[in-house]
Amino acid sequence: MQVAGLSAKISSNEDDVSKWTAVSKLSFEYATGENTTLFDHAGMNSKERDVYQYEIVLSLLTFQCFSVGGLMGQVYWDGVRCGELANEKKENGPVKSPDAPCSSQSMMHAFLRGENVLETLHLNLPTYDDARLIYGGNIGHPIWEQVPSSLSDSERIKNATLSYVGRLVPMARVVLLHESMKTILLGNGFKYPVFTDGFPQEPSATLIVRTIRKKETRTLLSFQSSKSIWRELGAIIIKRNADGVGGPLALRNIPDSESCDLIVSALKRDKATIVDTIESQFHIPSRLRKPDGTEAYEEEVRIAEQSAYRLCSAIEEYRTEIDGCWEQQLTRAGASKGVIKAKLYTKGMLHFWTTVEKYLPLLMTHIDAIDTENALPTREKWRKMLFATACESYRITCGQETPRQIRAFAKGWMRLNNKKEKVSAIPTIEEEGV
Repeated sequence: MQVAGLSAKISSNEDDVSKWTAVSKLSFEYATGENTTLFDHAGMNSKERDVYQYEIVLSLLTFQCFSVGGLMGQVYWDGVRCGELANEKKENGPVKSPDAPCSSQSMMHAFLRGENVLETLHLNLPTYDDARLIYGGNIGHPIWEQVPSSLSDSERIKNATLSYVGRLVPMARVVLLHESMKTILLGNGFKYPVFTDGFPQEPSATLIVRTIRKKETRTLLSFQSSKSIWRELGAIIIKRNADGVGGPLALRNIPDSESCDLIVSALKRDKATIVDTIESQFHIPSRLRKPDGTEAYEEEVRIAEQSAYRLCSAIEEYRTEIDGCWEQQLTRAGASKGVIKAKLYTKGMLHFWTTVEKYLPLLMTHIDAIDTENALPTREKWRKMLFATACESYRITCGQETPRQIRAFAKGWMRLNNKKEKVSAIPTIEEEGV
């Protein structure tokens, strides 16, 4: 996965030390360059950091899969510049760097988990027919069997970027490790077409259909920091159909009558900046994988979201009563008023969704009990928990220390308990594009 002919200048005999980057750049855990972490104090002296070789190997593979696009410095492969200039008028300026195949659209990746590593690998291998169906018969060869020899080696680059097996170990970036193992030479690699380019989605991704402006649009299921993964589980567990809509391809490897363990992970990005990473593990009951179980699960998630929206409405009612200038503030904010509202809801929403997620087994118990005498009691227990959590979140968010606060609290409490009131989606910070 290294390029021996890589150099910082056109002539490989010249070594520009300033263009070598700390090896910790390969790991998203370390503070290097624009990668910032809270407790990584060694980030101020990253080029002197000792990184174990096994960690470098794992980080290199991860970096090649998840590196986000942006601008990169110039490097040369056998005297040929890697990548296109961002500005043709600036000969010494940065080059364009497209996304690595797994980072596009902050897509969610889901994998089946077995009892051990061998079983996990086996469960996630698509059948030959499924792989051919997705990639149009272009199975390809492992990149170590057909390593591109240069930037003009079109046949091998095509195998690396367009075939199923070739993309498993991508070369989205060109890398050369220094013999000291402390620095690397890093540059733009091959362009890997992604879903937004019209290429099929990754085998681990989920493709959904959303109605946007009364038009159905196919899009990848993306991770949003404000929305826990379990709320999207109904879309992820749908077996992928011939049109590509559905969850990970691996779900086609197990019968619908079997339960399974699912690992869902994602990298959240904002343009060229990595914002967050997440990983969740779920035990999926066999009932949940059937249409009636999936439908019931999505209905209960919708009811949970309605409880959250009603909580937001109650908090805003409280704020309106307490702050006589609140409506004027929203009017002045104009199109960005959703950002102000989202910040108002933050404390209550964090407490609500954190608590609800803690009681997620109640929902799974209800799904397992469908078509039994326990279906209604388990559903009632789940819904009572939602209402109790919304009430507790409201109490935590809205004070009751003064007569004015008590009066405002009572008005918001009436809004929270008015289940007949029609609720609508409350805009989040992410939906406002911040």
